[in-house]
Amino acid sequence: MISIPAEPIVHLTSLCLSAAIFALGAAAAQAAVVTTYTSTRVPVAICDTCTVTSTLTVDSHGRILDVDALLDITHSYDADLVLRLSHGATTVLLANRQGGSGGANYTGTVFDDQADIGIDAGYAYAPYTGSFRPEEALAAFIGQDIFGDWTLTVTDSEAGDAGTIDAWGISAAVPEPASLALVGLGLLGLAVPRRRKA
Repeated sequence: MISIPAEPIVHLTSLCLSAAIFALGAAAAQAAVVTTYTSTRVPVAICDTCTVTSTLTVDSHGRILDVDALLDITHSYDADLVLRLSHGATTVLLANRQGGSGGANYTGTVFDDQADIGIDAGYAYAPYTGSFRPEEALAAFIGQDIFGDWTLTVTDSEAGDAGTIDAWGISAAVPEPASLALVGLGLLGLAVPRRRKA
């Protein structure tokens, strides 16, 4: 009878286990948790022909996979306003003097890179209730740590109208902590020891 060494079977089992754990970890790495953070530093008066800011602070860490900006602004002439969102060294232009002639307010406005309509589209109208693509992509924040201060900057560019930042925030997706743990297990699986012949 021919004897078959056990070592190649152990070796193959080890490789299969490593591959399975690594695949599980890699797949789980795509899972994300979405959290909405809102500023408590509101309302903020938007004075005529000036620039004002409002900040929110995120006290948790996580690599940004996606982020949306949420706004409620009262203003009698949106076309006066320039809206920007900043985090760290990155600033994104949300809207630059949109609103046409006499358009007022941003009410329940969501700036989302995946929205069907751009905020600067000719058929997008104030008060911009719903989801709109910003003038510059929020994808500029992807890969950054969500931790720290986020700042909404509003500039009123023309005299004659004033308003208020009533509420605002961000909705961000970051990897689930459990996903990161599974990735670690996948990497650990690659180090499963293989039995050698004596």
